[in-house]
Amino acid sequence: MSDPHEDKQLEKLAELWRKERETCRRRHLEERAETTLDERVEQGIALANLEVEETAAAPGERMMLWLAPRKPDALDGFRAGPGSPVVLWRESPTERDAVQAVIARRKGGRLGVMVDGDVPDRLFGDTFHLDQEAPQTTFDRGERAVAAFRQAAKVSDQGQLRKVLFGAHEPKRRRSPEWSVFDEELNEAQRRAVEQALSAEDVALVHGPPGTGKTRTLVEVVRQAVARGERVLVTAASNAAVDNLAERLIEAGVEVVRLGHPARVAPSVEARSLDALLEATHDYKLAQKWMDEAREIRRRIDARSSRGKSSRGSLSRAERAGMYREMRNLWGDARGHLRRVQGAIIDRTPVICATAAGADSKLLDDEEFDLVVLDEATQAADPIALVALLRAPKVVMAGDPHQLAPTVIDLEAEREGLGVTLFERLSDEAVMLEVQHRMHECLMTFPSETKYDGQLVAADAVVEHTLDELDGVVADPVRTGPLVFVDTAGKGWDEERSEEDPSSSNPAQAERTAAEVRRLVSRCVSPDDIAVISPYFAQVRRLRKLLDDVPGVEIDTVDGFQGREKEAVVVDLVRSNPDGQLGFLKDTRRMNVALTRARRFLLVIGDSATLSTHPYYAAFLEAVEQRGTWVSAWADEAEPL
Repeated sequence: MSDPHEDKQLEKLAELWRKERETCRRRHLEERAETTLDERVEQGIALANLEVEETAAAPGERMMLWLAPRKPDALDGFRAGPGSPVVLWRESPTERDAVQAVIARRKGGRLGVMVDGDVPDRLFGDTFHLDQEAPQTTFDRGERAVAAFRQAAKVSDQGQLRKVLFGAHEPKRRRSPEWSVFDEELNEAQRRAVEQALSAEDVALVHGPPGTGKTRTLVEVVRQAVARGERVLVTAASNAAVDNLAERLIEAGVEVVRLGHPARVAPSVEARSLDALLEATHDYKLAQKWMDEAREIRRRIDARSSRGKSSRGSLSRAERAGMYREMRNLWGDARGHLRRVQGAIIDRTPVICATAAGADSKLLDDEEFDLVVLDEATQAADPIALVALLRAPKVVMAGDPHQLAPTVIDLEAEREGLGVTLFERLSDEAVMLEVQHRMHECLMTFPSETKYDGQLVAADAVVEHTLDELDGVVADPVRTGPLVFVDTAGKGWDEERSEEDPSSSNPAQAERTAAEVRRLVSRCVSPDDIAVISPYFAQVRRLRKLLDDVPGVEIDTVDGFQGREKEAVVVDLVRSNPDGQLGFLKDTRRMNVALTRARRFLLVIGDSATLSTHPYYAAFLEAVEQRGTWVSAWADEAEPL
């Protein structure tokens, strides 16, 4: 068992996790009970009047349903993305016949969802509705992980790891082993991070500011571990980050298996998903044959049962029991066979990739790993991180405490520590990557000075790269240089909220943002190279409508764009009010994410009078005056060139 200090911390963590779970469950039920379907649609958490337009078989005895809304633009405001659990319903989301599904992907004006088993007949012939579901499985897994660490014996691997994660013990290091780098282009800081990971006995940390090659560094760590004969579990807080790591490992020639629901796996790594690997085997075809035989027996039972007891050819009780027994045996043989084949695929593969929460999969119950890699460690609440950390005696965590924190709904739980991660508490032990390969030096300087102690250095290839260097792009005589601020002060473009949606929007500023995007396009910047980012989903929804005739431009929230980059980024800050209220913009980590997505050109639109009430934003405005271009919204209407 843990010592009193460690146990007290874990007990507190369990309490905060229960509080968060209850708040999430209560808020979800309240929102659904207190709002109409139309209001939930307005908030982007539901869809109305859907039809099944197409069905297709999906891996693992699942079906893909392509749903089409009757309103062509209905998906524009929908927030949920791949992997989100949803419920399909007609009369009520809680009705007995409601169908559970998982969002797979969007394609044009259609939404693809996956359901387990066959498609229920009730989804055909009429419209139905869709609501997001509150995830409970994640809370279950976190709860079990906290309990497992509390109960672990002191001499066990988890007990030793607990001393570093929750005790007063510093991470242990041994003499650095001899190693030869695989990726010759790793810089000095990246090599130091790899060396620390190889010499760690329990915990190593990699601090990766934006664009500094954190993923590349982790790929090298995994390749080195595999070369030493170790088994590695590669995890991250999000499916997108897992897929990114898996894709890079595959490119480096590492054999991986991607675990997870097919709807949550990116097409780029689908061929290495467990479902796809399983379906490529002869054993899968044999098991499918047994399942087909079982379904045929069930069809015969139903057909002969419908004739009535007195009809010729009807089943006797003994015949029915025998046929059911044969059917169950076939199903059992098929599923048992598939489980054994799945186990064999996992056993022979050196690297398994899954989300941190997905590391609790029953498929891994008997698997042993030498190393866990946890990316996005600063976005994983501690109970979720612990799900992954249970799997090995040693962990390499990577993240950036100056970007978005874990999403915590219960404000009291967040204040009491659930919003602070293991990585942050151990961050003094981290090796920070310093050379960034994304941003023009002008764009890098302010984030470096305010968040990274001025330590970031722009790589030679990006230090002075600009939009004008891209093929066909013409210069803008007014919006010059890589950093531009469009000041809306005094325009009277006040933010607003509706009763249906608590998210803030700014209609007039959205119009100006759309105009700035069109001006960029008029410079012959490809729409595929442009992103529009806003902290508020209500503004994102408005911008998507305004720019729906400019296909290719990506429009999303700051949270949704973390980990991404584009050549040109337009940031709409929304807030404009006489009281200088900034809402959650006061969490400057969100702004740090927004300011570090652009490679060559960053244009920020905001009200300087409102923003300057906060020291961080005042410093940003000063940086624009010193190194960028300040454009008043009064000076022009952002006409296309």
